[in-house]
Amino acid sequence: MRNSTIKTLLFAIPFLLLSLGACKKDVAGPKGDPGKDGGKGNLKKSERTFTVQASSWINNFGFYTANVYFPEITNDVMSKGEVEVYMKIGTQWWNLPYLVGDIVMHQNIEFETLHLEYSRIHGVPPSSPGAVTFRVVVYTPVN
Repeated sequence: MRNSTIKTLLFAIPFLLLSLGACKKDVAGPKGDPGKDGGKGNLKKSERTFTVQASSWINNFGFYTANVYFPEITNDVMSKGEVEVYMKIGTQWWNLPYLVGDIVMHQNIEFETLHLEYSRIHGVPPSSPGAVTFRVVVYTPVN
């Protein structure tokens, strides 16, 4: 009796796998009517690209900082908007904070100022980052 149960299972399992795998999935339904275009959003986007030269980095006891005057960062942006910062590496843009190994580049914002910081999490301080190109995207609330 035990042998016949095993034979039945060995026959039934491949049959079930084949029959379940042959089921058709993702049947597309009828297309609906096109919707209305979205209204005007509640944020205005502006962006700027700039380079922090090697001589502009300030060594602050093991980490490097650069402060950039950024009049687009208003009180409205800080309370209701958004600021995105990207760093160019080669030909690609990477958003901050950017971390490779134990070295990190990150940003802080305050009224009309963008603070950039380059540091090492563990061990000896890093060498100066050199000239680095950044792109800042500011989303300002529309009143």
